[in-house]
Amino acid sequence: MILFLLLSVLAITHSEPDDVIIQILYKPKECKDVGKHGDVMHVQYLGRFYESRKTFDSSYRRNNVPFYYTLGVGGVIEGYQIGTKEMCINERRRLIVPSKYAYGDRGTANIPGYSTLMFDVHLVQINDSPPDYPVPLELPMEVTAVGERTCETPVEIGDLVEISYIGSLPDGTVYDDGTKNSLKFIVGSGQIMKGIEEGVVGFCLGGKVELEIPPAKAYRDNWEGPVPQWSFVYYNVTITSHMSRDQIEDGGDELACKNVHVPENCATSYKIQLGDYVDLSYQVLDKEKVQLGEGNIRYPVGRKIMVPGWDLAIKGSCAGQEQSCWIPKSLAHKIGTSLFLAFPEKGFYTVLKVNDILLTQNNEDSIDLIGREFESFVKNEIVTKTVIDMIPQHSEL
Repeated sequence: MILFLLLSVLAITHSEPDDVIIQILYKPKECKDVGKHGDVMHVQYLGRFYESRKTFDSSYRRNNVPFYYTLGVGGVIEGYQIGTKEMCINERRRLIVPSKYAYGDRGTANIPGYSTLMFDVHLVQINDSPPDYPVPLELPMEVTAVGERTCETPVEIGDLVEISYIGSLPDGTVYDDGTKNSLKFIVGSGQIMKGIEEGVVGFCLGGKVELEIPPAKAYRDNWEGPVPQWSFVYYNVTITSHMSRDQIEDGGDELACKNVHVPENCATSYKIQLGDYVDLSYQVLDKEKVQLGEGNIRYPVGRKIMVPGWDLAIKGSCAGQEQSCWIPKSLAHKIGTSLFLAFPEKGFYTVLKVNDILLTQNNEDSIDLIGREFESFVKNEIVTKTVIDMIPQHSEL
């Protein structure tokens, strides 16, 4: 009886495909050579658990040296043999392998029994043919997006969204963690990576999206950070807020911004965080679009110097970016004495241009520079001593 219940629980809690599922992520227009029985296959691969997406093995972790095996002869799990038959050089496939074609009920030292596995495989060489790596310029262009698409108002081009995210390399290494500092942008504006913008379209507020982004929609060959040239990148994205294009036009109770100008290199440039010291040009208009004031200001973001709506609007922006924003009443109130103009007590429109990011929050010189700027403001009677005393050193909005 106990055994029967145990087997019943296993049957209920574990569900996996009956056969190996093959998804073709990219296939060259001309298939120069195809893997056949007895061929030596040289592949780059990323092995992950299907349910958790956690990496358990990868050729990329071994100095990008391809793994090789003989097709149809053994040496790898059966699901691998099935999934790479008739594969072209430079073709990329995703294999979803049920446990019966992998490691069964016994598992291995780092793979539990009954595990469904997922492999992203890139065939780079067959037998002694010239290796087709580094990756040639002929690359897949489509972003692969996986997630729920069940809501009445999905994200569209022109909408304002905010996301939290984790970006990782093909070997599973996390290189971009946006779980603590969310990112807000207009979809299709060019403010962030093109693959992320395309990937969130059609998904919903609160939705979780898994993105596989090809090099053409990521960094191509011009990235000097941790991402290798011509590399795929992977993002787990959660849509934390969403405002439609119509809502942005109507103003309302939510902060909403539209990009006026975004520099070409903005997607790969440093983005403003709370605590950074910036040089900002601004215009302020009332709800009827009558100009109330304009000017230029240098100040530390997120330290309660200016209205909270300004800080939230430029957070995540790059140097040179210009936005037109609606600041709602809840984010338009002044804290202490206003620095440069009497902000309206109601919501207002503003045009903000980030001229420069002078110092980042991690720069030890920023506190000294901020202090010198404050002294200058005081001498010119632009701010009162009361305002300076109110500024917490590391206060967030």
